[in-house]
Amino acid sequence: MFKLSSIIIALLLSFNTLAKSPHGDKLSIKCDVCHNPESWTFKIKNNSFDHTQTKFSLDGRHKTVDCRKCHSDLIFSNAKTTCISCHKDMHQQTAGQDCERCHTSRSWLVTNITEIHRQSRFPLNGQHTQTDCYQCHKSASLLRFDPMGIECANCHSKEYIAATKPSHIASKFPRDCFLCHNEMGWQPAKFDHNANTLFPLKDGHYGVDCNKCHSNGYTATSTVCVSCHQNNYNATINPGHIAAKFSTDCKICHTVTAWSPATFNHTTGTTFPLTGAHIGATCISCHSKGYVGISTACVSCHLTNYNASTNPAHAAAKFPTTCETCHTSTAWAPSTFNHDSQYFRIYSGKHKSRWTLCSECHTSATNYAVFSCLLCHEHNKTSMDSEHKGKTGYVYNSTNCLSCHPGI
Repeated sequence: MFKLSSIIIALLLSFNTLAKSPHGDKLSIKCDVCHNPESWTFKIKNNSFDHTQTKFSLDGRHKTVDCRKCHSDLIFSNAKTTCISCHKDMHQQTAGQDCERCHTSRSWLVTNITEIHRQSRFPLNGQHTQTDCYQCHKSASLLRFDPMGIECANCHSKEYIAATKPSHIASKFPRDCFLCHNEMGWQPAKFDHNANTLFPLKDGHYGVDCNKCHSNGYTATSTVCVSCHQNNYNATINPGHIAAKFSTDCKICHTVTAWSPATFNHTTGTTFPLTGAHIGATCISCHSKGYVGISTACVSCHLTNYNASTNPAHAAAKFPTTCETCHTSTAWAPSTFNHDSQYFRIYSGKHKSRWTLCSECHTSATNYAVFSCLLCHEHNKTSMDSEHKGKTGYVYNSTNCLSCHPGI
């Protein structure tokens, strides 16, 4: 009885051992897909095994590869699916481990270099699409594609150094080639002054030879007008800018359209707007001694008119030199003096049309503060004394007459 039990246990253990798959416990396909009853020899008939059911579909050249190339043991799940696990990295880690970025299972040759570059830091455009890889990738002959700079100067330093019109080195040009060049071709070069600087080129500045402004280089160039137009300033004679001590802020009178004609807005540029007869006056008539520190007092320009006036004689009468009291900017004559509101009513009231010349009341030609009432009003002092008897402050003179009768 014991002997029979031992035989049964041995058979059961044998069956359990035979039932365990040498391919591991992750293979779920039936044995007859690869094996047949006649022989346990591996044989797949009519492509009965579908590799697409795995994590790695067989495409291109992989269809004809011997299974053992990838499956080195009977546990098929041990096989790696990354390219680098089967294929030696000929690029020595300079292109990454994602072989599929450049290669396919159909061929190891690379045919879409331009498309590959579009995924990189430096897409190929314009002339770069026709450039030989070896011109930029110096180690390509060793199948190495080491990371390299993507700035223009990394490849075009020779062109930068060789440029003579203008000389990039002498002119201290920046090495950002894209400021003037593009990928369609190194020439012709064009710099967008309006977009890349604070000094847009328009009107008279448009089309000017670069060297006229950049004779000392292309960096830290002054945008002040006189830095380029000093010769124009010095040569101008109508009026002479140097002699007149003109400001060197050219924009006050000139525009970018042309140096001449020049216009100066006296109203906005000074505290003395030109009105009336001043509008047509020549600049030099007021600015004979220069254009800075000019007095705005009328007499500074009209002293000759003041001295020449005879009716009344301003100088002899010691008139004040505040010309605007009687004159306007329209013309020196006729003049008007507001006698009625400031002193004594001579244009209205009882004195209206009763006088002809100022001298009828102002008897002193040298002092118009002196006036006389008694010359016109033939008052007898005796009768006036009697009439004003008892009047406080009465004195028989013109000053007292005005003090008591100011509004007659």
